Amino acid sequence: MVLSEDLPDPAGLTSLTFAQPTIVYDREGKVELGRFQREQRRVVAFDEVPRLVLDATTTAEDRTFWENGGFDLAAIMAAIAENAQGARERGASTITQQLVRARLLTDEVSGPGSDRYLRKAKELLQSMRLTEAYPGEAGKERVITAYLNEIFYGADAYGIAAAARIYFGLTDLTKLTPAQAALLAALPKSPSSYDPYRYAVKDAEGRLVVPRDAPAVVRRDFILRNLSSSRWTKLSEGALEEALEEPVVLAGVPPLRFRAAHFTWQVRRQLDAIVGDRGPVETGGYQVTTTLDWRGQQIAERWITAAAIVPNLKPTAGDRLLRQLRIPKSDGVWVRALRGKDLHNAALVAIDYRTGDVLAYVGSAGYGRDDLASKEFEPKFDAAGDGARQPGSAFKPIVYASAFENRAITPGSLLLDITTEFDRREDWAPRNADRTDRGPVLARQALQFSLNVPTIRVLQRVGNGAVAETGEALGLRFTGGRKLFLEAGLAGALGTVEVRPIDLTSAYGTIANRGIRVPPRLILEVRGPDGELIYKAPEPKGERALSAATSFLVSDILAGNTDRRQNPIWAEKLELRNGKDGGRRPAAVKTGTAQDARDLATYGFLAPPKDTQAAGLAVGIWMGNSDHSYPRTAKEATSLVAAAPLWRAFVRDYTKGWPVADFVQPKKVVKATIDAWSGGRPGAWTQRTRTEWFLAGTEPGSKRAIDPAGLLYRVACGAWRVDPLKAELGPSAWDRDVADWLARARRGPGVIGRHDSVTAYFYGQSSWGGTLIGPCIRPKPRPTDEPPGGRSPKPPRDRPPKPGDPGPSPTPPAP
Repeated sequence: MVLSEDLPDPAGLTSLTFAQPTIVYDREGKVELGRFQREQRRVVAFDEVPRLVLDATTTAEDRTFWENGGFDLAAIMAAIAENAQGARERGASTITQQLVRARLLTDEVSGPGSDRYLRKAKELLQSMRLTEAYPGEAGKERVITAYLNEIFYGADAYGIAAAARIYFGLTDLTKLTPAQAALLAALPKSPSSYDPYRYAVKDAEGRLVVPRDAPAVVRRDFILRNLSSSRWTKLSEGALEEALEEPVVLAGVPPLRFRAAHFTWQVRRQLDAIVGDRGPVETGGYQVTTTLDWRGQQIAERWITAAAIVPNLKPTAGDRLLRQLRIPKSDGVWVRALRGKDLHNAALVAIDYRTGDVLAYVGSAGYGRDDLASKEFEPKFDAAGDGARQPGSAFKPIVYASAFENRAITPGSLLLDITTEFDRREDWAPRNADRTDRGPVLARQALQFSLNVPTIRVLQRVGNGAVAETGEALGLRFTGGRKLFLEAGLAGALGTVEVRPIDLTSAYGTIANRGIRVPPRLILEVRGPDGELIYKAPEPKGERALSAATSFLVSDILAGNTDRRQNPIWAEKLELRNGKDGGRRPAAVKTGTAQDARDLATYGFLAPPKDTQAAGLAVGIWMGNSDHSYPRTAKEATSLVAAAPLWRAFVRDYTKGWPVADFVQPKKVVKATIDAWSGGRPGAWTQRTRTEWFLAGTEPGSKRAIDPAGLLYRVACGAWRVDPLKAELGPSAWDRDVADWLARARRGPGVIGRHDSVTAYFYGQSSWGGTLIGPCIRPKPRPTDEPPGGRSPKPPRDRPPKPGDPGPSPTPPAP
């Protein structure tokens, strides 16, 4: 048998690779977000290793290293003699032999079940071959460098660099003291037996100190006393005494801590597909540059902590944390108001909708707050990327976008805000959040003020299939697929079908980006351990998901929610004033509160900046409980008091100093004057007009106008009257509730109906567009001088109004 058979070529030393951690960085490549590793290791070059470390290592493991031929014959003979006399087995392996055993023998030779004596013989032979293959000083430098990068030091530290960091908190090997270098050199012989952490105790100052009689310290002292025979290091008597007296103070095993932890784990999921068969992520030593903006991430985590952690602490502890977070007093008001709301978690996603870059990502409040963990608050669960959550009313913009795009309605279309039993079999008659029936409203008003009933009527017009198609084009993935959304029927209009917050944030970003969808991305670049470029994200290339015109209509409506002139109720919570001199920053926002307040959401975006290279910002917020339980105080928990101020606080702080942009009218959008109540072309029935945006060609009076003139009005009792039964062409079964509203509304606002909802005027109005239609009250006949049998004149016949009719006075007295 030839001993060299099956031995690898020793020249393979130059191509040895060491398991190295993959390190994930922020978008600037400066902030380390986390490491994925099987072994904690940082590979160093020979020039990075100080002579002190070389001397301590050779003193401990191989005193003749620089002279021997890969083995130490004297040590081998001494070991054989001692073993023959029955003494404890003594090791005689040189540094070269240890390296060969670890990396330059096949599994058949060194693996379990192999012949021990054959392995020793082949190990010795391979060490000689390695020394011959790499002769002289340069060869020795290669060998000891490989050894120092490979060897195990305990505490999950592989290699001298990892050992210095884990035991002493040092990243620069030149900062090691002789005592520290000697202690590290003591460990490879038996990492578990010499483990310093095993014996360490805390002293009065709270330091981790290893007692002098611990095995590692005893061996350290032995190495220090023998350093005088090393190649370079010659300690004076005083220096030696100082080293021997130096206490072993450990840094404490650093936990594998992630920054932006949920984001970093999402990055990990994508890495396998990127690196392919180049090597496992945990050992490949890849350098990953992500899309994360560290400044934005810090702001996001700060506000998520304030909104979800602080309210669930005892008041004293919560107030202390608010001070630590430096939360302004004005914001502390709404944060403290969340105490007792039984909301335990929150998530945030911020995306540059022009590139798809995820700029900030918080999957749960406080990834490391296991001390607060409960079924309601699971800090490790990623609600932003893995959580399926009901968007509630935050889904309504998707419904209206689909209806606009498919020419089913316009922003000026008339809709009835009347609680209706849409499905008698299910006894399903959803109400608005405030249980009011406002009667005739326009689509703009219905979306901007988040009215439930009109939105259901919109879905009935456009159809679930069309809305599902629009949602998918925008990047939504419905839980259970499109089929589940179709099966949801009209309830789908209210956001009952679950989606991922990151997907809905991206969908809002698509609307902001004038209908161009750029999918979210997390990784910009991946390099190998040697700096080789493995992956570079392609230039963002979007796809048309929605017309620019439709996107503008939706954006313009939602922008009213941050403008006190249009929506003073919501703008109080959502208006942004961080422009120049405290000026207003236009933004389009929609809130959503799911049934029983299980999910509270706010999604929105800023107008596209004029600078085409500047980021366009879309932000999504979710609040609720990890186990999807409803808050015990569900009636008090709404998105407007929880998620909305959180959205504003983050966007306000993050965009401070950004240029202010407004939404710009695109081509194929025109402005037209309409009747303020019916939304149609003004006519004799019109009491007041307003202007509205339309897709070109769909405005009232055009050939492709969607809404005919005169909807809502008819002539009755000699005057124009408001007739809601004429307003919409819904299923006839819905007419019962419309007629019920009409009867109640004739009695004025505040009248309760059969679904426990009350009549009300729309915000800021005191009319439903005119006098409501009703029975005509005619005067009793008076005696005349006409002879018996004479004919009285017939009253004028009622007929539907036509555009241009002069008609009677628009404000006749109530019948």
